[in-house]
Amino acid sequence: MDITHQDLEKYAEEMLTTLGEYSGSTDKFKEKFEQSKANISPERINYCLEKYLHAEFDYGTPGNRGLGRMSDYCPRLAAYFRSVFSKLSVERMRELDFLITALIVKCYLFPILISKKPMEPSKIKTGEQLFEKWIPQIYTFNLSEMSDEIWNLLFALIKKEWEGIKEFFRQNGMTPGFFGGDKTGEILNGYVGAGLVMRAMERL
Repeated sequence: MDITHQDLEKYAEEMLTTLGEYSGSTDKFKEKFEQSKANISPERINYCLEKYLHAEFDYGTPGNRGLGRMSDYCPRLAAYFRSVFSKLSVERMRELDFLITALIVKCYLFPILISKKPMEPSKIKTGEQLFEKWIPQIYTFNLSEMSDEIWNLLFALIKKEWEGIKEFFRQNGMTPGFFGGDKTGEILNGYVGAGLVMRAMERL
C-alpha cells in the first residue's frame, strides 16, 4: 500500500481524536502536525515499507528470519504462518498490508505529535538512505524501556490496527504453532518498533 499525504492526514486525525480523550484538547497536537506535515515524506516512507513488507510477506524463502533480525526469535510474518500465507488471495494480502502499514505509520507519527517542537527537515533525502539506516535498528529498539504512561498512550492510538491484525489472523486460521509459544506479540511489537525507529532515524 502506497500512502499519500491524504492518508497521513487521515491517520493523524484518528490519532488526534484519541489524544483528545486523554488531554481534553487537541489544539497543541494539531498545531504540531500542521507545522510538521510539509517535512513528512510519503516517498521515503513508501520506499521503506514496500521493501520491508515485501520481505515480511515472503513465505517461499526457507527459514524464519526477516529483515533486521539477528536471529529468528521474532520470525518474519509469512514464515511464521507459512501454510496459510501460501493460500491467501491477493485481496486478503492487500487487506493485511493495509492494516500493517497503518500500524507502522501511526507509530511513525506518534513522536511527531507528542514532540515539544515541530518536525524539522530531515538530513536524509531519499528512501534508500532511510532504508539503509532504518533496517538494522528496528529490532534493537526495546519497547520495555518506554514508560508505562507513554506506552499506554501509544497503544491507545494504535489499538484499532493492532486488534484488526489480530482479528485478521483469527479469521484466516493463522494460529501459532504448538511448539515454541505464541510469537504474534513479538511480531506486532516489531512493527511498532519499526514505526518509532523510522522517525528516529530521520532525526539523526
